[in-house]
Amino acid sequence: MKKQTACEYESEIVKSLKSGFQTGEIAEHLRGCADCRETSKVALFFQTNLMNEPPPKNLPVAGLIWWKSRLREKQRAGERVAQPILIVQTAAAAGFAGLLVWLFGSDVLQISLSDALGRVFNSLTQILFPMFIGLTCFAVICFTLILVLRRLMPEK
Repeated sequence: MKKQTACEYESEIVKSLKSGFQTGEIAEHLRGCADCRETSKVALFFQTNLMNEPPPKNLPVAGLIWWKSRLREKQRAGERVAQPILIVQTAAAAGFAGLLVWLFGSDVLQISLSDALGRVFNSLTQILFPMFIGLTCFAVICFTLILVLRRLMPEK
């Protein structure tokens, strides 16, 4: 047994609203049927508001709109995923700054900031020269590997 969801006069009511001619039978049915009255209200709304307006010009392609919406959805998902990381990074930076203030503000280290910076700058000469040599060697090794791989790879 099928349950009827729409009135059988619905299509006739829409046709009569489009043509502007209403028979007595349809007018009498509209007085008694709430579904058809609702249908006529919706049809009149569309007829008066949307049919009189000119069609929009230069509509974008539907695929472009879909692609942009998917891209926006992915960006929002990325932002939601990155929020906890940003919160943890901010908390870590604040904790580190607080630790530095506590260490240099109290007498735990028994060293002043100027003494600490002086020691760092004095040790830079001991650190920079070996680091420069190591980075230069690394660059030479990488450059040599690139040249060797170019010779070994077949040409297309």
